[in-house]
Amino acid sequence: MPEKSFLILKSNLTASDIKQLTSQWDLDSAIFANLFSQLDHINQKLNAVKRKIDYLDSVARETTKTKELKKVTDLTRELVYLKHTLDDQTESLRSFGEYLKKNQLASSADIASLMTKQAQLTKMIHVYTDLLNSISGLFTAMLDSHLNHLVKYLNSVALIIAIPTLISGIWGMNIGGLPDRTNKNGFWIIITIAAILTIIWAIILKKKKYND
Repeated sequence: MPEKSFLILKSNLTASDIKQLTSQWDLDSAIFANLFSQLDHINQKLNAVKRKIDYLDSVARETTKTKELKKVTDLTRELVYLKHTLDDQTESLRSFGEYLKKNQLASSADIASLMTKQAQLTKMIHVYTDLLNSISGLFTAMLDSHLNHLVKYLNSVALIIAIPTLISGIWGMNIGGLPDRTNKNGFWIIITIAAILTIIWAIILKKKKYND
């Protein structure tokens, strides 16, 4: 049997288990069964990853919290490890399958089933990686959207405040010729005018959805 068939794969067999195997057929059968067990374990791991992806996809539409972004990064790293493990394992499985088939230690159907399961898991990892990339992009887009909204809102507030600031600045000049400068109600007149103009300007911005 090619040595590389065992380089990537981890076996659950203990030393005592191997000693109890009475023939090469027993050993190969045990390894073959153990490979199915390993793939089932990876499949369960990927199912857990899928649940995490669904969760992150839902929260990505509502929040941009740093802890959720960290979860995306951690999950992406986990998928990268699984992806490289399966990619490296594929060639070993193919060599092992050819060995079993050549020596008639396993049926072609069982070998095909093993390789199909391996291919399905590899495909799932690629799909989940793409999903995580899209979620990461969604987080980035949401962050940009929130930042743009904040800047737009602050600009709207600045425009609204600019009107009373301009009016008070003009009437606060220490020069002659300003209307109603000697009027005892001049202060309240200026405040009223500034308030009315500010409200009108705020309504205009609201209708234009400038602060949405």
